[in-house]
Amino acid sequence: MELNTKQIKYIDDLLYDSGVKFWDVRIEMLDHVVSEIEHEPHSNLDFKKTVFEVFKKMGWKENFNGSNFEEIIKDHHNSFSKKVRKRFSKAMKEDFSNPVIISISLVLLYAFYEVAHYKELFKYFSLLILLGLVFPMIFFFTRKMFYRSIHLNHASSIAFFSLSIFNCFIYLPKMFFDFNVFNYPILVALIFGITTIQTALGIKFFFKEFEKTNDVYKKLMTL
Repeated sequence: MELNTKQIKYIDDLLYDSGVKFWDVRIEMLDHVVSEIEHEPHSNLDFKKTVFEVFKKMGWKENFNGSNFEEIIKDHHNSFSKKVRKRFSKAMKEDFSNPVIISISLVLLYAFYEVAHYKELFKYFSLLILLGLVFPMIFFFTRKMFYRSIHLNHASSIAFFSLSIFNCFIYLPKMFFDFNVFNYPILVALIFGITTIQTALGIKFFFKEFEKTNDVYKKLMTL
């Protein structure tokens, strides 16, 4: 039995209502469900019943919070997390073997060290750097497709990790040990410099992942 567009849309909507919100997970599961139904000899007799039978084979469970495929989604999270971490690690190794990036990183670390001696100047310098990092992130985070992709969710988590824990390096020493990082230019240079470098390279990595995922998404929308 070959499914028509309306039937495929019904399955897609049902997957969404069953808690499969990420389009890249849903399209993979949709392909599997359609394939199973089309190879089922009696699926044309009771289409909806056949859909639920296939769902149950895949691990569908009654769940009042709407997450009926909890285990499958968890497996996809683990799988995508491993793939993204592996790609990110490879990208970082390639970047830090590039003489240009190494040179820029050293210059940036030195610039932070020198500017850290002048608190007022450092405030404006770090603000300028921060704005340069934040604007690309705002662009990505305002894309609707970003929030519906499990791939991009994991890519953003690892790409912007250092920026997300930045405040810990600044305020925790002061909170627990009464230690002011800003009194030590070398520490300021290391914390701000490494965070800036890692975030900039993270944005570069995420942009590539975003482009690849966006291309796939656009192709799917034309089908």
